[in-house]
Amino acid sequence: MTESRQIIGSAGAEPDNDQHPHGGASTPPRKMKRTLTVGNFFKTVGNVVVSAPVLLSALIRPKTSAALREKVMLGVTSVNDCRYCQWGHSHWAMAHGVPLEEVNQILCQQTEALKAQNPAEAEAILFAQYYAENLDRIDPESIDNLRKYYSDAQWQRSWPTCGLSRSAA
Repeated sequence: MTESRQIIGSAGAEPDNDQHPHGGASTPPRKMKRTLTVGNFFKTVGNVVVSAPVLLSALIRPKTSAALREKVMLGVTSVNDCRYCQWGHSHWAMAHGVPLEEVNQILCQQTEALKAQNPAEAEAILFAQYYAENLDRIDPESIDNLRKYYSDAQWQRSWPTCGLSRSAA
């Protein structure tokens, strides 16, 4: 996976009393973009090689629509903030019939609008975002929410890298 770094103050030190460095109100630390480094490149390639049979099967005989897969990838892209991924997945999503307005909602993480349009797809996107934000840690509650909408076949094909069966967690 990629690494995530954080900016925590003007000189690399954490501001006192959770105050903005210039005396303003409390502000959360900003996350820097995740970057692919030499160290995590090899780990990522290794994970792809190990998961190759499942990934190929999911590409050859998918159980979810191409539009949904691109929406999920846009959700992950909104977390990783890679401009190349945003560009590619935006174009691929629109090529599969996803309207530009919905692409922008996903990239801007407007979850309430997504839930109003399609709760099942919104749950898949939220699960992927949580998974990306937490660097592969799984939240049992998010798995339970996802299970409300997706069948065993869709679960196994759509989330191969989680390493969980529906009976796990």
